[in-house]
Amino acid sequence: MDPNGVEQQDAVEATAHDLQVSYRRNGKLFSCEPCRKGKLRCDHVTPTCGRCIKRNKPGLCVYHPAPLTKTRTSPPPGATRDPASPASSGTYRFSPYPAPATAPLDRRRNGLMSPPEIAQAAEYSGYRLNGTTTGQSSLVQSPVLPMQQPALGSHQRSASSVLSATPESAMSFRDNKTGFLGPTAYSAVYTENPGSLSILEPEEAEDVSNLPPISPEKIQMGADVLALLQDMPRYQRFVQRWFDSCDGIVVMQPVFRVWIDEMWREFGSLLSEGRPDQLYALSELIWRNTRRPMKTHGQMTAHEWAKAASGRGLRWEVVGILLSLIGLVAVNLSNWDTIFDDIREAIVDRATFAERMRKASDHCLCFCYECETLNDLYICFMYEDLVLLECLKGDAHYSSWQRTGELCDAVVAMGLHQGNQTDADTPFFLAQLRKKIFISVYARDKVVASFLGRPPRLSYRYCKMDMPLDLNDEQLFETGAELEATLKTIDADGWNTCGNLNRNTWIRVWFLECQLREEILELALGPQQEDFELRSNGIRRAQERLHASFPDFMKISPEEVLNVSEGTMGMEAHSGRREKSMRQLNALFIVCIHAGIMHTDFLLQRALVSRMKTDTKQLIPISRRLLKLILLAQAKRDFFRDFQGDLVYLLTTHGLPSAGVLAVELLKQEQTRQYAQDILPRSEIIQDISVFISALAAVGPGEGNYGICNQGRRALKRVLDMVLSPPAPVPATQQQQQTGEGAKGFDEMSFFMPTGNDADFLQWLDTVEFDAVLNNGAMPAVGGADLV
Repeated sequence: MDPNGVEQQDAVEATAHDLQVSYRRNGKLFSCEPCRKGKLRCDHVTPTCGRCIKRNKPGLCVYHPAPLTKTRTSPPPGATRDPASPASSGTYRFSPYPAPATAPLDRRRNGLMSPPEIAQAAEYSGYRLNGTTTGQSSLVQSPVLPMQQPALGSHQRSASSVLSATPESAMSFRDNKTGFLGPTAYSAVYTENPGSLSILEPEEAEDVSNLPPISPEKIQMGADVLALLQDMPRYQRFVQRWFDSCDGIVVMQPVFRVWIDEMWREFGSLLSEGRPDQLYALSELIWRNTRRPMKTHGQMTAHEWAKAASGRGLRWEVVGILLSLIGLVAVNLSNWDTIFDDIREAIVDRATFAERMRKASDHCLCFCYECETLNDLYICFMYEDLVLLECLKGDAHYSSWQRTGELCDAVVAMGLHQGNQTDADTPFFLAQLRKKIFISVYARDKVVASFLGRPPRLSYRYCKMDMPLDLNDEQLFETGAELEATLKTIDADGWNTCGNLNRNTWIRVWFLECQLREEILELALGPQQEDFELRSNGIRRAQERLHASFPDFMKISPEEVLNVSEGTMGMEAHSGRREKSMRQLNALFIVCIHAGIMHTDFLLQRALVSRMKTDTKQLIPISRRLLKLILLAQAKRDFFRDFQGDLVYLLTTHGLPSAGVLAVELLKQEQTRQYAQDILPRSEIIQDISVFISALAAVGPGEGNYGICNQGRRALKRVLDMVLSPPAPVPATQQQQQTGEGAKGFDEMSFFMPTGNDADFLQWLDTVEFDAVLNNGAMPAVGGADLV
C-alpha cells in the first residue's frame, strides 16, 4: 500500500475525530461530567477539558450524552466511545451531525445560506450538484448531470429544524464583523483619543468552538462541491493552460500552484476515491477553517500565506477560486480545443461545462457568505467569480450589476480604498495584492457604469489612488535579495524599465484611464450643465498629458503588434511560457488598452453631442478608428484562440457603439443625398459594417453577451437593408397630408441618439422606424421625447 495514501487516510480520520464536538438538544455544547456536577464553566475541549487538566484529573473528564438517563450497554447510532472514558462506563461521544447516508440526502433550501444579492440565491442553495450519491460519479459526470431541486415546502421544514436546533445566538457571532470605520464613524472620537477614552477596544477573534454549529445540510452541500474535485489532475490541465498564456486575474500564479499542490498532497487520495463519509468530514473541516480569520504578519512570505489557506487549512474561498478559474478557461477557449475531448465523451459542451463550474463556485460563495467572511481571499474570489458570471450571463445582466456593487461594498468594508502600505501587519506582497484588487475593482466599476449608463459606485474623491508596482506574478512572489534586485528595475513612477508587458501593466494603464472615464460619466449623466465646454476641454488636456506620460513600450500601435510575424515584446521575464502564448497576450493587452483609450474619447464626444448640441464631424473619425481596431482583432480570431471571451468583450463594449454611430450617419446621408466622402466614405463604411455583422453572428448562444450581439446584428442589418435597398419614397402630397407639413431633411442638429449608455443606444437603434426616417427625414423619439 502506498505510504502516502496511508498518511492521507490517517489525516482524514484524525480530521473527522477532531471535529466531533458534542451538542445538547438545545444547541449548546456538552460539558464534561466534573464541570457539570460542580456547575463550573467548561471549555468543551476534547478529549480532556482545560479545567480538568488544571485540576490534574484527566481520567474523570468524560462527556456523557445524556447524564440524567441510564447508560446504554451498546452505542447508539452516530456515537463513538470516548477514548478518555473507562471501557465499562458506557460513555459515548456524539457527533453533532448524523453520519452521512449512503443514499443522497434531500438538500433543502435554507434561508440562512444564500446571500441577498442574488435573485436566484434560494434556487442554487437548494440544488444538488450531482444526480447520484456524493462521490460515486466521476468528476466529468458531476458537472454534466442537471441539478435537482427539492419539492417546494420541504425547505421550510428544514430551515425551521435548523433554527430550532440553535435557538440562542445563531447570529451572535456576526455582531463584531464591522469592517472599516472612517473618521466620521461612531467610534472615531474614541480611537483618536486612546489615552482618554478606551471604551471602544477592538474585540478579539472568537474561538471557532464557541460558534453555533453548522447544519448537516450545509456540510453535505459542501461535500457535493468537493465531489467535483475527484479528478483534479485533469482539471490541472485547465489551470496550466491559463498560466501558460498569462498571469492570474487577481491571485498570483504561484499561489495557485501552492494551493493545488498542498490540497492534492493532503487530500488527493480522499478526493480521488470520493467516499461520501470522507467528503463529509473534509467538508466539515473546510467549514471550520473558513470561519476562522486569516492571520498575517509583516514578515510573512507569499508562499506561507498561500500554504495557510490550503492543505489542512483549506478554505471555501480557495475551492471557489479554483472552480472559477476552471470555468474561465472553458469560456475563453474555442469549442474545438483538444482540452475538451474528455468532456465531450460525457456528452457535454463547453458552455454547459463552464456553467456547472459557475454554479459550484456560487455554492462556495454562499458558504463564505454564511461564514461572514471578509478578507483578501474572499474579495479575490468575488472578483474572479464576477468575471466568470459576466462571461456566461453577459455584461448587461442584472446579476452582474448586483455582484459588482457587492464587490465594491466589500472593498470599502475592508478599507482597501484608503491605501495599502507595507507595515508590521502587512507584508510587501499583500500590500501589492490589495492595491491590485482595489484598482481592478475601481476600473471594472467604471466599465460597467459606462456600458449601462449608471452612476459608478466608487469615486476617486473618496479614495487614495495608489497603484501596484509594474511587476509580474513571479516577481511578486520573490523575497530577500532577489526581490530587492527586481525593485531596482522599477522607475520612480512604478513602471518596469525592461519593456515587459504583464497584467499589472495593463490594469495600471486602465486604472489611470478610468479616472478620466469617471469625469466623463459625471458630464454625461450628471444634472449640471454649467461650464460643460470648459470641463470637457480640461478632460481632453488631461488625456493628452496622461498618454504622453506612458512609457515608450506602451506607445506601440496595435497594428504593429498584430501585423508583425515574430513578436518579442515582454518575453524576457516569461521565458517559461510559449512564444506564441506571449505574442497573444501582448497583442491582446495592446488592443484592449488602445480600444479603451479610443472609447473614452468616444464617450466624451458623445456627451458633447448630447449636451452641447454639437455636430458629429469629430465623432465620426473616432468611431471609424475604433471599429477598424475591433475588426482587426476579429480578423486574428485564430491567433487569439485562447482569448475568445475577450474578443466578444471587444465586440460588445467597443464595437457596437461605434458601428451604431456610423450606421445612423449612413441613414442621414441616404436621406439628404449629401455624401461627405472625406469624413464618411460610403463604400468603406458599408463594407466595415458588413464584416462587423458577420463577427456578431459568430457569437453563439452559449456566450454571455449573445443577446446583446444578436440585438446589435439585427439593428445593423436593418440599417444596411434600408441603405442598400431603400423603399419607394412617399409622394410629397401624401406625406404632407400625413404629417400636416412639408418634409424636412436632416440638419447638423438631427443626430441626437441616446448617449447615456450603450445598452439604451442599442435598444433605440433596434426600434428605429427606418421607413419613417427615410420618408420623413426626422429622427424618432426615445421614451416619448423628441430627439431633434
